[in-house]
Amino acid sequence: MSEPTPVARLIGVDKSFGSHTVLAAVTLELPAGRCTFVAGPSGTGKSVLVRHLVGLLRPDAGEVWYRDLRVDQLDEQALLVLRRKCVYVFQHPTLFDSMSVAENVALVVKYHKGVKARVAESLARAQLERMGLSRLADARPPELPSGEQKLVSLARALALEPETLILDEPTTGLDPYAAFEIDAHVRQLKEQGVTLLVISHDLQSIRRLADEVVFLFDRQVRYQGGMQGFFEANDPVLDQFVHARVHGAI
Repeated sequence: MSEPTPVARLIGVDKSFGSHTVLAAVTLELPAGRCTFVAGPSGTGKSVLVRHLVGLLRPDAGEVWYRDLRVDQLDEQALLVLRRKCVYVFQHPTLFDSMSVAENVALVVKYHKGVKARVAESLARAQLERMGLSRLADARPPELPSGEQKLVSLARALALEPETLILDEPTTGLDPYAAFEIDAHVRQLKEQGVTLLVISHDLQSIRRLADEVVFLFDRQVRYQGGMQGFFEANDPVLDQFVHARVHGAI
């Protein structure tokens, strides 16, 4: 069986903020058509790494590729085109409180697809219906719990029909039911062949969904491979992360 084609590549990427180095000579490939989780302790640069893929950050050194596009050399207009194909969903829903849920989704559709307001709202409501969220269409974001706000952010991203979806901590801060509901939608996307890149330290989600795991530690990729191998790796750093063990403690 042939290896999946990489959808994105980082080659020797360095990134620092002032004197603080976050990524050092990071090289990896992210496979197309699969669900890859980027995991690691807090502060290890998970979001920093992934934001390079859509040009939200640019490397201090190295190369960033999305398919045949050299992302770190694209201008802002080209990055807008890229971000319609590869959509980034932020950890905290960036919804407008003064707009209804349908209007929030429609605004992005209108902007990125260049359609009229009436068409955009129709497309937005159709996306909400596909996700079983029609009941929320006329609500305003402050009226919704955090889990439903995250679902609305996901609906807004999917209304653009991306080929790749990046989810930044989609289940963080959610109760188990809300987290499972998010995971159920991610599973559907996985089954449809959407390329998924999920930033998360939620071990339950990793077990449920991951085809592949990238584990960051000490500014570099400590592990990249299958989900089962991640949980069974003979590596004290991974063992501590997976089993919440403090080595040397009783």
